[in-house]
Amino acid sequence: MNRVAVYARVSSEDQAERGTIENQIEFAAKYCDLHQLEIIEWYKDDGVTGTIPLEQRPEGQRLLEDAKKRKFDLLLIYRLDRLGRSARIILNAVYELEQHGVKIRSMTEPFDTGDPNGRFLLTVLAGVADLERETILERMWHGANRAARAGKWLGGIVPYGYRVNEDGYLEINEDPLPGMDMSEADVIRLIYRLVAEEGYSTIKVADYLNALGVPPAYVKDGRQVKRGKRKVNTAGIWRPARVRNMIVNPTYKGIHYYGRRTNKKRELIPREVPAIVSEEIWEKAQQVLRENQLEAVKNSKHRQYLLRGLIKCGICGLTYHGTAFGGPGGKPKVYYVCGGKTAYRGPLQGRCTSKNVPAEWIEDLVWQECVNFIENPGEAIQELAATMEVRKSQRAALEAEKQKALMALNEKEAEKQSILDLYRKRIISSLDVEQQLQKITQERKALEERVRELDRQIAAEETLINQFNTAEELLADLRAKLHSDPPFEVRREIVRALVKEIIVDTKPAENGRPIAVVTARYTFSKDVIRTATGCRPPQA
Repeated sequence: MNRVAVYARVSSEDQAERGTIENQIEFAAKYCDLHQLEIIEWYKDDGVTGTIPLEQRPEGQRLLEDAKKRKFDLLLIYRLDRLGRSARIILNAVYELEQHGVKIRSMTEPFDTGDPNGRFLLTVLAGVADLERETILERMWHGANRAARAGKWLGGIVPYGYRVNEDGYLEINEDPLPGMDMSEADVIRLIYRLVAEEGYSTIKVADYLNALGVPPAYVKDGRQVKRGKRKVNTAGIWRPARVRNMIVNPTYKGIHYYGRRTNKKRELIPREVPAIVSEEIWEKAQQVLRENQLEAVKNSKHRQYLLRGLIKCGICGLTYHGTAFGGPGGKPKVYYVCGGKTAYRGPLQGRCTSKNVPAEWIEDLVWQECVNFIENPGEAIQELAATMEVRKSQRAALEAEKQKALMALNEKEAEKQSILDLYRKRIISSLDVEQQLQKITQERKALEERVRELDRQIAAEETLINQFNTAEELLADLRAKLHSDPPFEVRREIVRALVKEIIVDTKPAENGRPIAVVTARYTFSKDVIRTATGCRPPQA
């Protein structure tokens, strides 16, 4: 046991910044000096939670790799909970290390896996640590709920327009923003006025706030976002999605729901907070949002777009959509335009610089390719047959998941009845009933949303491919539809069946102006590449 390694860990970034892990390192150095042990390697997981397995931690993974290479015989830990925060994780880590001949010793607890008694005590201590952790978490959960019902702010990002006072409650922030004569609350009132009274879209609101130079929350507070292992500054601009989230947030009309942001199953606790806008203005803003959405859908029906949802941008990865621009003599010219040019989203900073593609040109190109295949399939029919099998298997998987979700939904009603039976028998209290029914309601909502999403995915797969057993049957049906001068709905159905996706890459040409290179991917052939002509330059 003369080859010794030490594993140290702290869980939070705050502990990492305060150098808390150094306490364990200092203790281990003194311990080894006292017992005349020579440390050959240190493993330090600084700011890494103990709720994930050892092999998923950066230094934990290196520790296991070195154990496999027999680099050390004894592993020292400050306490058992440094290996993990649950009995399963602790025992799995010990088992994995012992498989490679490594013994584990706690420097502050009376166990050593070098003998049977030590291994037994380890199992007991791991169970006790697990119980202790769960008990603490449950007490904290109940305490947090009591404080939330009393209206206290329990941490997390404070909504824009508010601040937390000395007593721990939300209050309206009327302090002027840096370099401006507006407060955060004034910004919120401006957003609601623009939407509710003047009918602004979220894009127009975002453009206006950016033009005014109003700092978003992350810029105002000097916060950074974590990307990988590094923290970086945000783009520092208002985005339509952020504006929309603020408009639909009921906090601004005076009601905040505690527990809504967590992924854990817990009850939602409504509590009153100071309102920045009246309930009337808030409701009117919701109505405008709905009307804007309906208007957008209505406008999209002025022209039917054959390739809707099938064209992707090669620069930012977002979907192209159809739109019209003014042409000569006031006659509109129709293009497919990348969504990254009209929305503040996607991986790029600012808006996408991709080229617009003439709608008639690309639709005629793709449609003619489909017609040529239907009339003269040749050996390409084998590729179509393989694609059909893949699409059918994907749909089968979606259908199977939907059935599981529906079965889980049916079980929720039985769970609800079981809770009521326990209450009638006076086994549980009315508070227990309320909490359990709220949990069941939340679980039902999650399942119902997943079923709706699966229905949308299944509907997207309702193409001709899924209606036939063989490629030959599909082609026979397609030929019959072609002979009858198919309307748009049939043409769209055929395109959905035969087109996988279309990628538009914007590349420089010899004259310096960018051009659009279109790659069409069909179910029946390899990629077909075309250079778009008459493309409109990127819109500002």
